[in-house]
Amino acid sequence: MDATQLKVIGAGLFFLLIFLSGFWLGRTGKPYRPAIFNLHKLIGLATGIFLGVTVYQVHRLTPLGPAQTAATATSVLLFAADVAAGGLLSIDKPLPPAVSKVH
Repeated sequence: MDATQLKVIGAGLFFLLIFLSGFWLGRTGKPYRPAIFNLHKLIGLATGIFLGVTVYQVHRLTPLGPAQTAATATSVLLFAADVAAGGLLSIDKPLPPAVSKVH
């Protein structure tokens, strides 16, 4: 396996961990348990950093074209929206169902 394949597998595992910890967090109900909540946030942060470093390294080796730049920008915006929606879900006020669906 080359480095690119390992990075793709690593990113997939990170996303699986985010999903599993989020599912576990949702099953515990509000108020969220701090340990599970912080684990979920830290895995998300680690995933964002891992993907940012990976995109930067790829861009240094081979400059990204317009399509890859647009895909990267869209992914960053969607990730930021997901983080914001998760932050809104952590407060104790009722929110529209759309916030939960975005997250």
